[in-house]
Amino acid sequence: MVARICQGSDDTIKYIRKQLIYWGRRNFSHFPWRYETNNFHALIAELLLQRTKAEQVVAVYQRFKERFPDPSALSDASIQEIEAIISPLGLKWRAKFLLELGKRLTEEDGNIPCNILKLQELPGVGPYAAAAYISLHEGQRVPILDSNVVRFYGRFFGFETGPETRRDRTVLELAEHITPKRSFEDFNYGLLDFTRLICRPKPNHGICPISAKCALCGGAA
Repeated sequence: MVARICQGSDDTIKYIRKQLIYWGRRNFSHFPWRYETNNFHALIAELLLQRTKAEQVVAVYQRFKERFPDPSALSDASIQEIEAIISPLGLKWRAKFLLELGKRLTEEDGNIPCNILKLQELPGVGPYAAAAYISLHEGQRVPILDSNVVRFYGRFFGFETGPETRRDRTVLELAEHITPKRSFEDFNYGLLDFTRLICRPKPNHGICPISAKCALCGGAA
């Protein structure tokens, strides 16, 4: 699939990159974790954001930061206290992984791996959270691929998607091919905001900056 999509489509790939970077810089969402200098809290933010709307995370994230300034404070907490803080987000089962993460990082003197594979060895850190942390908080070029991004790629290029598509090797290769070597942070932020605000489950075609070439809109991707 990737070979078919990418063959002879360098102009289309450049078009996606240019439009999303341009749009993203002008529609940047100023969430607090995007300015976070504390790596521990930056990683926590990416864990809280999984399967949750970003707008819902803001208040919980601020409360979490105040209560748990470092991994040691988190490691000393009870499951019940962590559950109470993250309960507005649902998925309270995350409390168990957060507690385990606090204990592991305390044992490691708070050091968080900068290697994406090593990062995924930490409790509760899956491929998406690891990629988002490495790309957006460590400044390394890593493609970001969540369900929203997969939905966008499927719509734009005209292929079917499902719950497990983000794990499909060909889609991972597509994301790798599209993510630029330069300005990848701007691209990834633009991609996240675009798929949250424009290419939603019910897309906003009227204000989409790339609808002219989107297969869903009748364009020739």
